[in-house]
Amino acid sequence: MSMNKLRTAGMLLAAAFLVQGCAHPDLIDLQTPGSEVEASLGAPDARIALEDGSTRLVYSMQPMSQQVWWITLDAQGRVQSKENVLDRDHFALIKIGSTTKQDVFNLFGPCAEKFHFALKNQDAWMYRFLDEGLFYMAFWVQFDENGVVAEVGYTQDPWRDRDGDWL
Repeated sequence: MSMNKLRTAGMLLAAAFLVQGCAHPDLIDLQTPGSEVEASLGAPDARIALEDGSTRLVYSMQPMSQQVWWITLDAQGRVQSKENVLDRDHFALIKIGSTTKQDVFNLFGPCAEKFHFALKNQDAWMYRFLDEGLFYMAFWVQFDENGVVAEVGYTQDPWRDRDGDWL
């Protein structure tokens, strides 16, 4: 392949990434059909059927963003609401002793980072979020050996203390 063809192919690939990178849940309009949401944002991390006939699509923007979005589709499959749910009110939905790993995933999708504590045989998931829109924090969910929430907690976002090259 010639250098010009390689350069053109590279530019097309970069343009495709830029166009896809412009898709964001906050830019989705209410009443947009769910098929258009998925065409724009891709497949959701979780799809939850709700009791009222609506469907919640969960889009995690972890690890590099401090956002997880719920886009709720009404029974007709159109966007009814959208919200960034990484906040203390939504974290309170997690109940120690009863919430499972699957429940947490269905609420918030993939986390920013996972840890395993071999001595306790427990796993922890870290979600990065902006507390009150200002403070870089981490929400921790720790699971027992059965995959049930054993502890939750908050710390400053440890990624902010790293070398800072990604900021």
